[in-house]
Amino acid sequence: MTVGVRPASASDKREIAHLLSHAFLDDPQLRWLLERYDDRRQRLERLFGIEFRDCAACGVVDVATVEGTPVGAALWMRPGRRFPPLGRQLAALPQQRRVFGRNLRLAARVLREVASVHPSEPHWYLAVLGVHPDWQGKGVGAALLRRGLGRADADGLPAYLETDKVTSEEIYAHFGFEVHRHVAFDSGCPSSTTMWRPRRDRCTP
Repeated sequence: MTVGVRPASASDKREIAHLLSHAFLDDPQLRWLLERYDDRRQRLERLFGIEFRDCAACGVVDVATVEGTPVGAALWMRPGRRFPPLGRQLAALPQQRRVFGRNLRLAARVLREVASVHPSEPHWYLAVLGVHPDWQGKGVGAALLRRGLGRADADGLPAYLETDKVTSEEIYAHFGFEVHRHVAFDSGCPSSTTMWRPRRDRCTP
């Protein structure tokens, strides 16, 4: 099996949102925020459609394929472009409400608390990385990470991410990420772990 990684195009948006909705169906934070809804996967698909649009505008979206079929995706924000402009955020509110419903304010508060510990030093930010469950454990996530971290290394910049799964922490540690902060929430939402990968010189193996 050969995993290819290429830049995503606008035409990939629906398929990437669909596969990410399956990849994050068991995500602790998203499951907690959406536990009251029976259509959780459809809501996640809307959420990742928004994420795709924002990262395509302010960053890079990589898609992993096997025999031409998308099986995973990584959404990166460029250095200095962590959040979409205020106008874009306001325009997305109706869509966000369709995702989180009554928990929209709670979701926004969780995001704000995680954002409050985001480093100010220039870096590449891995906003989302997901692999369809049928393809997990087969090197797809590793291929996506190598592509994105290769960009960070070429720029001589560190990389940063957040995760709420212990198993993911172990995978990211293998690629040079170190625990940066643990963020707990008074609301009872599962905690986040932020991780930082120091800058590497281009000549470093």
